[in-house]
Amino acid sequence: MTTAAKTVGLETPGCTLNDAACDPQASSRPPTNFSKQVIIYPDVHSLTAVIANFKSKVAGSPPARFSGICGFDGFIDTFVRLNAPASMADFGPKVAAAAGISASYSAQHLGDKFGGNGPLFAAALNDIYAAAIDITYIGAMGRDVVLPIYQGALGGKTNRLYTLAAPAHSTCLEFTDGKVMLCDLAACEEVTWKRLLECMGYKVLDAELKSARFISAVNWGKLPHAGEIWSNLATRLAELKVPAKKVFFFMDLAEFETRPLADREDLIRRMEPITRQCQTILSFNLKEAWQMGEVFGGNYFGRKDATTVAKLAAFLRSRIAVDRIIIHPNNGAACASAAGTVYVPGPYCREPLISTGAGDNFGAGCLAAAMLQLDDAGLLLAGNCASGHFVRSGRSASFADMIKLVDAWATNTLGERLPTE
Repeated sequence: MTTAAKTVGLETPGCTLNDAACDPQASSRPPTNFSKQVIIYPDVHSLTAVIANFKSKVAGSPPARFSGICGFDGFIDTFVRLNAPASMADFGPKVAAAAGISASYSAQHLGDKFGGNGPLFAAALNDIYAAAIDITYIGAMGRDVVLPIYQGALGGKTNRLYTLAAPAHSTCLEFTDGKVMLCDLAACEEVTWKRLLECMGYKVLDAELKSARFISAVNWGKLPHAGEIWSNLATRLAELKVPAKKVFFFMDLAEFETRPLADREDLIRRMEPITRQCQTILSFNLKEAWQMGEVFGGNYFGRKDATTVAKLAAFLRSRIAVDRIIIHPNNGAACASAAGTVYVPGPYCREPLISTGAGDNFGAGCLAAAMLQLDDAGLLLAGNCASGHFVRSGRSASFADMIKLVDAWATNTLGERLPTE
């Protein structure tokens, strides 16, 4: 049975469109195209046409070989899975009850792995294109030389590696309903535009930018100097006479709860000149979107239904000068652009094999689809399938894997696990 998509009206609680009281930059930048309607696809059966278009795009003749830059962080991740309590919902009250005394919990140490949003994104993007893509990774993979863990993880998935600093370190507590990241971020201070130029020089950087079809710049939340890097890359593209809108610029802020309001406002100011030069995609998870909405007076906290998530995407795009705003809860995603606002459900996994990296796989799926000129619904479908595959198997999907997954999803045969090989 086919379910129809539904169209709903748009509300923007907290502010009116381009309200200067809510957006101090509203009077200093051009108004953003804005759709007053939201299209909601309620389930996979409503996506028949979207799936057909997706398949035709990704299963056709191989595209031109894209090249580009991913960056700019790097982490060593130590993974720990809690046995009992297994969920964050159960773990939180137990920790609170143990305050002032002590507590002990059963856990599995799953070992160390290369990490960081940028490296995980780069690896996923390579796998989506089945290695038929040229990726340069710039990030924190070792103070002077690339560490063996990164050589092993990214050496076969990238064309060039440039390291700026030692990696940061995270301990990832994995639960059935999410994760807690305990991060030592001292090394992130060293990831700067000055350090990038010291390591690469303009000649090498310019060659990369002239051939780039995409830039993926993620984890602004942990990199205090990331905004300067993003702005300077866009400025350099313009100085090199790279045509405006040739390069896709994908941005994911990652967890930015510790960044003060002034930093968030500075980032918002940087978006308009970046968007003049590039096709910009700004991606949030739901918590991050709630927090960014608060900057503009929008109170969306705790509201998780599809319609509200989509309206929040439209709310943010009316105030931030980017081409696309994406919000991705764990059961779907919304995108707001000049074409309108759309919500696409995802193949939800109740008990993920792994959750760390799911957002990076989602973002890589979105960027990969955008470069193939899929529309917003197709872009979200690709992101949802990429993350849905990853959490079930622990490995990144290719386009062929995504097609298999969406076929199983559409026929109600998609399980909680996929083959790991």
